[in-house]
Amino acid sequence: MELDREAILEALEKIALSRPNDAIALALAPQEQYVPGLDLWGVSEFKINSAGSVEIKFADRVKAISLLLECAGGGDESMNALLSALEAGEE
Repeated sequence: MELDREAILEALEKIALSRPNDAIALALAPQEQYVPGLDLWGVSEFKINSAGSVEIKFADRVKAISLLLECAGGGDESMNALLSALEAGEE
C-alpha cells in the first residue's frame, strides 16, 4: 500500500483533532458501542485485561500538530496556513 503526501497529512490531521470521547465511551460500555462508527484516530493502544480493567493510550497530539506544521514549512505563515486548513476540515 503506497501512501501519498495528502493521505499522510490527512491522517495526522485526524490524530491531531481526534477527541477522546468515543474511546472513553468504548471503555465504559463496550457492548453498547458500534466500533466502525467511532472516532478512534487518537488512540494508540486499547487493552482490556482478564480482570476487565481497561487501559487506553492516546497518540501524542502535540507531536502530530508539530509534524503538520513541519510539513507546511514552519514559521508564522505556515502556522496560519495550517490553522486555516484545520478549521476548513472541521466544517
